[in-house]
Amino acid sequence: MRKKVSIWESFPKLKTLLPDKFPKHILIIPDGNGRWAERIHKHAIVGHQKGYIVLQKALRALQDLPIETVSIWGFSADNWKRPNDEIKGLMKLFERGIKDVKMELMQKNFRFIHLGRKDRIPNSLRKVIEDTEKSTKNNKKIFCVAIDFGGTDQEFRMMQEIQKMPKDTKINQELIEKLRDGGGIVKPADLIVRTSGEQRTSDLGWLAQNAEFYSIKKYLPDADVSDFVDGLFDYAQRERRFGGRPHQWS
Repeated sequence: MRKKVSIWESFPKLKTLLPDKFPKHILIIPDGNGRWAERIHKHAIVGHQKGYIVLQKALRALQDLPIETVSIWGFSADNWKRPNDEIKGLMKLFERGIKDVKMELMQKNFRFIHLGRKDRIPNSLRKVIEDTEKSTKNNKKIFCVAIDFGGTDQEFRMMQEIQKMPKDTKINQELIEKLRDGGGIVKPADLIVRTSGEQRTSDLGWLAQNAEFYSIKKYLPDADVSDFVDGLFDYAQRERRFGGRPHQWS
């Protein structure tokens, strides 16, 4: 049997990075599957299937690094505008993917959290999500999949919840965080990586707050683990200021 080579062995230079140089939360926007498929005159779902394989390899590599939260934005609240057959294919792919990764999440101590709405996705997918969330709830690290998620849609849902509360409810930061998908457990991303070369975060809402952005200039099916590692090295060289600046005098 072929021995599994860890990301540390494949990319020894990673050992030169101190733990605090890695993002605590990396969020991946897997973009370009449809355009990749169009380029080879195939249906969009062929691109999604190929992209899934690439993403799976990247996730298995990243989970061995000192990163506390890994998130994938699989389907936005705006993606319902896509053709029905593509949507059905994606939902089946999500269901299969979550089933495939469940045992690995348990072994690697990852808690699975779904970000987004559960009322519009297929029942079979919702049940798989809920089962995986329940089975992994005691794990320490976090793996998020955003399906039917959008920052604007989340704000609307939060406002609806606040309207149902008693009038004397104290609206503070703690309450806002609890109302967010993930119940306050999932913090904003430190690093957002997007494939396809596009330079936008889309409607990520609070998840993109103060995040660094890195663009892989390849469609997801053409990318590999080294592209994501390049993003980590790029992030490690940045000076994060959060609205401030370092003192220039003593």
